[in-house]
Amino acid sequence: MRLRTTLLLGLLTGCATTASSSKPEAPAEAAAQAPASPESSPAQAPASASTPRVDLKALVARELAPLTKQQVSAPDGSFTAEVEAAAAPTFQEQQGVLVLSVPIGTRSPLTCFVYQEPLDAGGAIYRLVQMAGQRTELQLVRPTDMRLIGDSPAVYAEAQYLVDTPQGKAAGQVKMMVYTHEQVPLVCTHDELGYLESFKRMTSGLASSLKSAADKPQAARYSEFSVMRVKGHPVGFEKRVVRDAAGGSRLTEVETSFFFPRSAQELMVQDIVSTELADKDGKLVARDYARATNGELDIQMSLEQVKGREYHYEGKHSGKELSGNFTAPEDLASEPGIARVVREQLLPGKKKELTIQIYSPSASPTAPLAQVLRKEAGEREVSAEVGSIKASLTVDARGLVEKLVMPLKDDLRVEQERVSVSGAP
Repeated sequence: MRLRTTLLLGLLTGCATTASSSKPEAPAEAAAQAPASPESSPAQAPASASTPRVDLKALVARELAPLTKQQVSAPDGSFTAEVEAAAAPTFQEQQGVLVLSVPIGTRSPLTCFVYQEPLDAGGAIYRLVQMAGQRTELQLVRPTDMRLIGDSPAVYAEAQYLVDTPQGKAAGQVKMMVYTHEQVPLVCTHDELGYLESFKRMTSGLASSLKSAADKPQAARYSEFSVMRVKGHPVGFEKRVVRDAAGGSRLTEVETSFFFPRSAQELMVQDIVSTELADKDGKLVARDYARATNGELDIQMSLEQVKGREYHYEGKHSGKELSGNFTAPEDLASEPGIARVVREQLLPGKKKELTIQIYSPSASPTAPLAQVLRKEAGEREVSAEVGSIKASLTVDARGLVEKLVMPLKDDLRVEQERVSVSGAP
């Protein structure tokens, strides 16, 4: 199993506005050049005209009324879409990546990169922020929204920054969107103060209208999408898909991205892709797991049932090659199996507490872990505990998690809430 690769080329075009100076100065325009490599960063060039001091708050609050929708079609016919635009959008190819430039009637166009390979949302955002920080003083970096568009997650983020110009410090704001569509992955940017909601509206409209010429993937029997928040701010998402497999088995695919603020100017991101195969009784047969931190793969493990409770694992964990077998105290539980015991044992009150064996490659790549599930006071309230980690769960009638609350340090907690459900598991 391989985590999705990310190749980002930066073309961040837009405007920066004078933030401080000994006298009133003009807006400083930030012109960008197409970089020669993914490591390149935007070049900043100030304007020379002199005007009275601008109102930064007013510029940041700017929005655009809806524009006329324009049809776009990839030069190779691989996809079509529509997007709000003030004039005809144009395509060009740069280093094997298709670049869509959309005039929106402001100083900077909306720019979208269309990739041939799947993207990891966290790694893509991390790379964009790193590029922006190479030539600017980042002031604030934050995710602003996580949503499901069609069947694929979209992550929105912004970076506020300062640049030096002959007129003084100039302020800028780049908006970013990563859309992890399987067939037409997108990265969109707009580098200009304001238009935050307009950017979300335009890019979500573009993403939702995408029609790929490629064959559609196998339909899922069940899917769900959850958003994670800390103090009400979005910090991650989880998309779960369940598919039918041979002999009544279930294949569960989970795509997860986290965005942890290290400071106001820095994010630590993780992308996780997990696939597990469960038999008709909910026992784990096989699992693949990959995790990248800040765009670098740091865990890649596979587990396969050999016979009975004997399992074989192999892969890499924190730079070390691992391979071996273990025998679990009992059959390892899969996600469908955990939902079943919660539904059949805990919710009806047949048992107040259960201990099950799970495989968690990030916590214990070479041995199973015991997870304790307890029925709590609420009708569908359950607690889950693995070692020192404890979470409070609210489950639905099928035993699936609707909401998860897990304490962090310094009285903080992450709240994960399911916001979309389709089909039946």
